[in-house]
Amino acid sequence: MGISILKGIITGIILSLPFGPVGIYCIELTMAEGRWKGYMAAMGMVTIDVLYSLISLLFISKVEEIIKKYEYFFTFIIGLFLMYIAFKKITSKIEIKEVKVEIKNMIQNYFTGIIFALANISSIIIITIIFTALKVYNDDSSTHIYETLLGVFLGGSGLWFITVRIFAGFRKNLNKKRMSKLIKGVNILLFSISFFMVIKTLVKFIGF
Repeated sequence: MGISILKGIITGIILSLPFGPVGIYCIELTMAEGRWKGYMAAMGMVTIDVLYSLISLLFISKVEEIIKKYEYFFTFIIGLFLMYIAFKKITSKIEIKEVKVEIKNMIQNYFTGIIFALANISSIIIITIIFTALKVYNDDSSTHIYETLLGVFLGGSGLWFITVRIFAGFRKNLNKKRMSKLIKGVNILLFSISFFMVIKTLVKFIGF
């Protein structure tokens, strides 16, 4: 395995740690509707991680100003949207759906993950920090770029495959009542993190 692929895998794993609001959304989807729907949403996120990694490798000096200009706007919008989703699920009855592998729904989940991840444009800055720490920029060859992007994809998709299997296990081992309570708790966490994102963005934008 080339060193560039290894660095990409490390980057993909770090980016796919399920601690952010979009990651928590994928976990909730996994527990409510099955691991494949959750995984497809996560794969949408991984796709954008690869895209943003490419931007970081090729054009970071050109897009840095754009990121700084619109970062607060996109963070604010995605925070509000995730708050809305979480609030709807907190205030409504949780339905534990039967697992159905339907191509149409899987594609919808995939593009939902893409939209959420696209709005999180500040990921490019995080990727740039990781790449700098790992000294990814030291080699400018095209092979190095392809290997790094492949590594980001392998790291992200691999970690999410393990993550959704773990949380899908809760679905199998808990009854519907306990699952509903657990999903409510996950959505409360999602709402709290998204609310913090919105408030933090407003404070920075206003300049306090």
